[in-house]
Amino acid sequence: MSGELDHVAALRAEVEGLRSLVGQADLEAPVPALGRWRVRDVIAHLGGVHRWATRVVGERSIAGPGFKKSKLVGDELVSWFREGLDPLIEALDVDPLESCPNFNPGSPSTMDFWQRRQLHETTVHRWDIERGAGVDGRLDTTVASDAVDEFLDVFVRTRGKQTLSGPLALLATDTGDRWLLVPDPERPGRVHVEPGGGGPTTLSGPADRLLLHCWGRLGLGEAALDVSGDAGVAESFRPG
Repeated sequence: MSGELDHVAALRAEVEGLRSLVGQADLEAPVPALGRWRVRDVIAHLGGVHRWATRVVGERSIAGPGFKKSKLVGDELVSWFREGLDPLIEALDVDPLESCPNFNPGSPSTMDFWQRRQLHETTVHRWDIERGAGVDGRLDTTVASDAVDEFLDVFVRTRGKQTLSGPLALLATDTGDRWLLVPDPERPGRVHVEPGGGGPTTLSGPADRLLLHCWGRLGLGEAALDVSGDAGVAESFRPG
């Protein structure tokens, strides 16, 4: 999936939309599914992540401080956020096979990891900002399917925090992409991810709905996902 997508080109398109979006947004609007966060919190967080990623890929080193959420407010926050966009694109616009360490065990230590991670981080938070305005924003189908794949590899496979009660297949109905999640019986919370696999219970829907469910933005009902097999298994998948 990743090979079918130019992550930097897709990120550049997201960034161009964000330039105007953050200036028009109601910074005090609440963001559904993010607890007490308001739009300003999303912008302050995302800008911090962008600067952190820019530093890591620029230095080719994961060592050093992590990302910091900005404490700026109002127009100063918007200006600060925008100022970080071009340096991010410039730092990432290199050969995806160039060496660069990352934080995920088992992921190749290449620039593609960061290009992909920043695209999907930015895309989901752009949707958050739009949701703060009451808009269910559009997510590109190819980007969304690739983002599901990345979510499962980076945030499910290695984290050891899943309570999945049985094998669960995820199916993106608009792309045909499929993943099988299998709990590790010897390591509670660990899940094996098998791209292309099928199982007795399947959670299916458009790629963007699956992605937003994976990131805890939409519940099963809100996302209108279909469950075939054991509904209890599907409900035990607690992403986000």
